[in-house]
Amino acid sequence: MLIAEALAPSGQLRAAINLGNPVLAQRDPGTGELGGVSVAIARELGRRLDVPVELVPFDKAGDVFAALQRAAWDIAFLAIEPVRADEIVFTAPYVLLEGVYLVPDASPLRTIDA
Repeated sequence: MLIAEALAPSGQLRAAINLGNPVLAQRDPGTGELGGVSVAIARELGRRLDVPVELVPFDKAGDVFAALQRAAWDIAFLAIEPVRADEIVFTAPYVLLEGVYLVPDASPLRTIDA
């Protein structure tokens, strides 16, 4: 089986776009057009597979995962979570994100343990 047939069995690659993380995907408020890293990767994958890409937007990652049950997408861009690994196969990460928090200079909080 060809990779394109496996990833886009309908002949079109349906890419779930998680708008819940604006670092990775956004919707332009003026035009409604989707953009960001996830969108660029989906489009490039479609180009390499020589298939059209349909971007399927979701407001949050949980919605993307729930849509798996209705076969609403062919590929998705989600954080690796062991609980989801029973139902989907993860690739190696395409981006690593670090989470931090900020406090005012005068705050007594100086470590996560505080």
